[in-house]
Amino acid sequence: MTPVAARKRTAKPKPVPCGPCNGTGQTTETVYAGRGARRRPVAEQEATCLDCLGTGATPA
Repeated sequence: MTPVAARKRTAKPKPVPCGPCNGTGQTTETVYAGRGARRRPVAEQEATCLDCLGTGATPA
């Protein structure tokens, strides 16, 4: 019998992090209150990144 060489496996490429969320899958949105000139930022809330849909990787 002849020896058979083992197959070389290549590593899967690492996914590229999403730009808007920096790979976290979450973005921060500012919540405003008031009308017209008196409109002011009140709080911040986290939302799911709409570019990667929360996966943190750039879509193909």
